This record gives sequence, C-alpha cells and structure tokens, in this order.
Amino acid sequence: MTVEVQVTPEQIQAVADTVQVHKFGGSSLADAYCYRRVARIVTEYAGASDLVVVSAAGDTTNRILEIIDAKSDDKGVAEVLLKQLEKYQQGLIHELLNGDVQARVLQQSQADFKRWYAWLNDQEEIKRRPELLSYGELWSARLLSALLEQQGVTADYIDARTFLVADDAPEPHIRVDVSRAGLLNRIAPHPGTRFIVTGFICTDPDGNSLILGRNGSDYSATLVGSLIDSKQVTIWKDVAGVYSADPRKVERVVSLPTIDWQEAEELARLGSPVLHPRTFQPVNRERMVIAVRSSLKVENQQTRIGQYNDTEPKGKVLTSLADVVLFRVDLSDPKLVEQFESLELTPLISWNEVAQHHAYYAYHQNHLEYIERWLEQVDKADHVVQMAGYSMIALVGARIQETDQYGTFKTELSAQNLRRLAFSPDSNSVIAILEQKLDNRLLNRLHSQLFNYRRSLGVLVVGRGNIGSAWLSLYRRLRERINEQMDVRIIGILNSTRMWLDYNGVELDDWEASFDKFARPYELSQLIPELPNAPYDELVMLDLTDSVGVAQLYPSFFANGLHIISANKRAGASGESQYQEIRTIQREYEREWYYNTTVGAGLPLNYALNDLRNSGDTIRSISGIFSGTMSWLFENFNADVKFSDLVREAKMRGLSEPDPREDLTCQDIVRKLLILAREIGLKLDWKDIDVDSLLPEQLEDIPLEQFMQRLPELDDAMHHLYLDAQQTGKVPRLLASFAVQDNDQVRARVGIEYIPEGDMLANLIPGENIFVIYTDWYHEMPLVISGPGAGKEVTAGGVQSDLNQLLSRLSNRHQG
Repeated sequence: MTVEVQVTPEQIQAVADTVQVHKFGGSSLADAYCYRRVARIVTEYAGASDLVVVSAAGDTTNRILEIIDAKSDDKGVAEVLLKQLEKYQQGLIHELLNGDVQARVLQQSQADFKRWYAWLNDQEEIKRRPELLSYGELWSARLLSALLEQQGVTADYIDARTFLVADDAPEPHIRVDVSRAGLLNRIAPHPGTRFIVTGFICTDPDGNSLILGRNGSDYSATLVGSLIDSKQVTIWKDVAGVYSADPRKVERVVSLPTIDWQEAEELARLGSPVLHPRTFQPVNRERMVIAVRSSLKVENQQTRIGQYNDTEPKGKVLTSLADVVLFRVDLSDPKLVEQFESLELTPLISWNEVAQHHAYYAYHQNHLEYIERWLEQVDKADHVVQMAGYSMIALVGARIQETDQYGTFKTELSAQNLRRLAFSPDSNSVIAILEQKLDNRLLNRLHSQLFNYRRSLGVLVVGRGNIGSAWLSLYRRLRERINEQMDVRIIGILNSTRMWLDYNGVELDDWEASFDKFARPYELSQLIPELPNAPYDELVMLDLTDSVGVAQLYPSFFANGLHIISANKRAGASGESQYQEIRTIQREYEREWYYNTTVGAGLPLNYALNDLRNSGDTIRSISGIFSGTMSWLFENFNADVKFSDLVREAKMRGLSEPDPREDLTCQDIVRKLLILAREIGLKLDWKDIDVDSLLPEQLEDIPLEQFMQRLPELDDAMHHLYLDAQQTGKVPRLLASFAVQDNDQVRARVGIEYIPEGDMLANLIPGENIFVIYTDWYHEMPLVISGPGAGKEVTAGGVQSDLNQLLSRLSNRHQG
C-alpha cells in the first residue's frame, strides 16, 4: 500500500515549523462543561493550524466494552446499555450545539446508533471489536469540531483511520511513510484550520480498524506529532505535569519544570500514572518537546520533557508502587530464564541470587494477568514461584549513584524490610523492593529528606524606560541577595512594540545592546497565554509603564498564573467596575498584586495602612501632598520664577509624568487618591472626587510637542495665584484629601489650597510627599509619613521592596 505526497516541500516545512499537537483524554471530555473548557483551551492555547487529538468522552470506551460483552450473554441488558450510551452521547449534542450545526451532528449520531442497533439484532455484521471501539473517539472528534465551529473557529475533524495505517500486532506496527503522506495531504493545504483527530485508532492496509492499546491516545498524539515533525506535543491531563512525588500520597510536592527524555522514560517504565512508555517511542528527541499540562487549571505549572542533558547528578522524583509481584525462577532451567528475559514486558528490576540458585523478576501488579497467561502457554507455571505482598520505592534522576540523595535513600530504606536495592541499567534510578505494604508516612518522611527544592520565579519586565532601566540596574547589584529565597530570573524585557524573551533567563550584561539585537515585535494579548510555558514555579509581571492597554490585561495576567507588581497606576485607579473585575479574577486565581510605588514612590505607605487595618484600627481621613512632581514644582515656585520653566525642568529630570499634563490636570493625583481610598476598603470612583485642574482647556487636547511650546500660557495665572496667597502670609500647594463622614459618605478633593508659610505642608524638601493620616487611634495627633515621592531610583527601590514582599509571601506559602 502506497500513498504519494501531494503537497509541496514548502507546505510540508510550514506544517513542521508552525503546527503543534494537543491531546485531551476522556476525563477532559466527560460532560458538556468539560467540552466547553477544552474548547476554550483550544481557542486560547492552540495555534490556528494546530492538531488536537482526543480520546472517547468520559467512560464511553468502558460502556462500549460492556455492551459488546453483554450481547453474548443477554441482549436485553445490552440494549439497555446501548440506550444509555445513546442518551449520553446525544445529550452532549443537545447541550452543546444548536441550530444547523446541532441538526447535522445529531443526524450523524442517529445514523451511527441505527447501525449499532442493527448489529445488536444481528441485522448487520461487525466482526472486529476495534471497529466498535472506534466510535468513542469518532464521536468526541466530531462533537468538539462542531462546538468550535459554532463558536466561530475554523475547525474540522479527521478520522485517524483515513491516514494512520499499521500492520496488525499486539502493538500495531505503523507504516510511517504511508501515514505521513496521508496526514500531510489532509492538513497541509488548509492552514488556519484546527483539525480534531481521533486518538487510539488506526487501520490495517485492508481497511480494518485497529486499536493502539493502553494509553493509545497519548501514543497517538506523539505519533501524529512525529509524522509532521512537530516541535511540541502538549498532553493535557487532570494534573499539572510531573511532580516530585505522587501528590495523592505525599504532601508538599512540587511540579517539575523540566525533565530529560531518559528520566521521563524511566518514570514511565516504573509505572508513573502520568506517563506511559509507548508515548515516547515515535519522538524525535532532538526536535520535539512534550509538555504535560493541567486542563483543570491551565495557569498551573507544567512539565516540559525534552533533550535537556542535565550534567548535574540529581534525584528528581520519588515514585512508588503499592503492589509488586515477584517471580522466582530456578537457575537450573536456563531456557525458562531466557524466556523470562525475552518477555515483551520489562521487569521493574531483576536479579540473580547465585547462592540460592534463583533469578527474581519484579513486575507491576497490572502485568500479572499477562504473565500468568504466558506461563500457561509455555507450560512452565509449575516451575515458577509467584510471590505477592511486595511494594516498590524508587528515586529517579540523572546519575543517581553520584548524589547525596542516594546515601539518604539507602540509609532510610535499610531500616525497612528491604528485599532488594539496585540501580536501573542506565543509572537513572535506584529501586528498592520492600517486603511490606507501602507506607505513605515513610514516603512523606523520605521525600522531605531527599528534596529541599529551591523554587523558581520568572520575572517579565514590561517597560524599559526610566523606572525599568533603574530597576534592572538595581537587580543586577542585588541579584545574589534576591536569590537567597528563590531562584529568580528575568525571562523577558518588553517595551510597547518589541520583546526580548528567553525562558532560560536574559543576560543583563549590556542588556540594552542585547535588547536591540534580540527583541522582536509582539502582541501582549497573544503572548500572555504562552507565558505559562516558562519552566518556573511562579511568574511575576513587573508593570513599569503608564499604559492603559497593559492595565486592561491584568485579568488575563492573573488568569494565566502571573503575579503582578505595578508601578502603573492605571489598573488600581480604573473605573469601579473594571477595578472590581480585576480584584475578582485576582482572588479567584489566588495571585498576588503589589503596587506600593503607585502612591508615594518608595514610601511604605500601603504597608502602613494595611498594618493599621489588620491590627484593628480604622482610617478616618488621609490628606497631604501626594505628588512628588507637584511638590517639587511648588516648593521651587515663587514670584521670581516662571512656572513654565519649572515644568520643563521637571520633565527633563524625569520627575514628571512623560506628559506633564497628567500632573497639571491633577489626573495623576486623582489616581493616587483612588488607590489609597480603595486600599482601605472605600468604594470611590472618579465622579466622586472634586478636582481643580491647573490647566486651561485650550491646552488639554493638543499634541505634546505643541503643548510644551505653549507652556508659558500658564505663567500669568500661576503668578497671580502665588501673589494672592502671599497677601495673607501663605503659599499655594496642591493638596489631595479624602475623609469618611459620620454618615459613612466619603468627601474627596484635589486642588490648590493656601497653606501658612510655617506649616509643615509648606516646608517640604522639593519632591517630598507627605501623608497626614487620622485614625481611631491617631485622632488627636495624626500619623505622618513623608519622604521622596518622585525619581526613578526611589521608585525602582519601591518596586524591589514589592518583589521582596512577594518572595517572602511565596516562600511562606510553600513552607506552610
């Protein structure tokens, strides 16, 4: 059987370069809610031309097997089971689809079940069990494709039997060239279409259905990926990758960002529930990466399996099996020993005890039935002693014998009923067979002794202007101290149009030149869903911009698993409804949001307010000079100085906002006031604040360059303002305030006030902020917090303070 490739080499290369494969198992498609969740994942996390491999929905395969078995025993029972299956499958169609799409898929389903009823009543012959089993995957692919189509996505489904050809065997042998040509001919002419492919099934050259066996859908996914030479296959499961131990047995496990092919295969060989050995068979290890991600919590950490070639000897995973069976074979029967060693099933461990003249083979309990059948076939069952009641604990990792962990592992288990301790042939694991039940207390104790994982934090720096540059310089100086709590790496630096991203960590020596060399255009909304691919335990975005667009994406950052540190005031001062949405998403996904620099630059204002509230105090009012820019302007302003000259100098020094009108219209101060009010639990919006702008209307909406040229138009009004204040021995200052009234109403104002020349508010260091806070405890004499309120170094220090707070919080959360 031959199939010719009908597409061009350029089309084939485009598929290899752009198309990835995603796989969803039956539990991910158990009901209508699950289907919608998978459709969202496919829409947001799969490329426009990606392939999606699916299993049968929920327990459909088991239901089909029950119907097949029941037919030979009791057709009445089989018919009841078939009606239940029909109701389940068509119920999904009714719940998920509507209109013409629903009618089309329902008609296809009705035709399928008509054939099933004909088979059940012996009116149609379907001899091969694989053909009946294939319907489960076919129904899933058809339904998911239709759901995506209904949502406006270009999608179609592919029955794998139309391209995946194999020779029948216990594990079907794939005809690679024929299958590759068939798949490429189907998908390459249709870029921009998400194809949903049936897993688990294939066909022989005569058109008879075959199944790929246990974990056939995972194997299908990597097989499909290898046929198109894809760079990545993502297997979506109900767990967030591979953990340092089974989280059902061991507390405080961590998800592994990466593991090497050899480590992953050893885990699969030792019975990992997440991985299966056949999954790795077709993989091009030099090109492909397998990502294991959670479909339940997309934002969680994932594990990437690839060619990492770790040089450091290190145990990564403590794995275990509760039930292990030993087979003891007499060495006097060398033929039987040879047959045991040539079995298709590889033992967990095998060894000879020459003094006892016996060979021992340890197998997973799941393999017991296969081995017992084989022994009966070779008529040697009486020559083998089967021994139950054993368990296994193994430590998997590169060059395990060279690690200190091996010594700990050996010492701890020597105190148990240890039957055998040995290394795997490739030295990627040390395996202990115990003559006792598996004890989860032992696993927890051993795990805590073996692993003291240093958690990792990836930092995305958005904004490389004054504050961003200053913080990167500060980070370089403090890197060793910062990394004491966690492994902190900067994975990306972004400006408004270009991005330099490196998941291994960007090199900060001469980073400006490197940015110019390596940065590429990007869309932030498209980047966000890809960030969870970064191999870190935690991710944080530093928003060092003044961008409304970045602030509007905070819910997406949170939903995709990132914490946020803001120097950008736009999110915290957004409209009340948008602000509440941001807070809701933040709480739902349990992310941290620090923004102390949005008010008072590096002053610990928010920390102080939170401490008062958490200690039981109530904030009654806050007033003062909230803007370091306006403080600098008015402290330097007098009758002999032109106000316009001061504004130009403030912009040149980087003390003002990039557009000084943000300061002069008081918009920047209003944002700070809103952030402070919300920080103490008040519901305040822009419309609730009385604002007196310093800017005449004719200067508000003109281009910035033109505005800077027309700045002198401010001078006469500001000069008269100063002289008016002087007549009563006062000076003008731009103040902000809010107070909670007796009726719980909030009065808030921003504008010019005349302050006596001897008052502390009139005698600040230029650029200094001052916050006067009255509370139930501080009602006679206020709490006053003052200090520098502007400047890139001060603000960068405040950002670093927020990062320190985040690191401390994450460390405590992990330890707790």
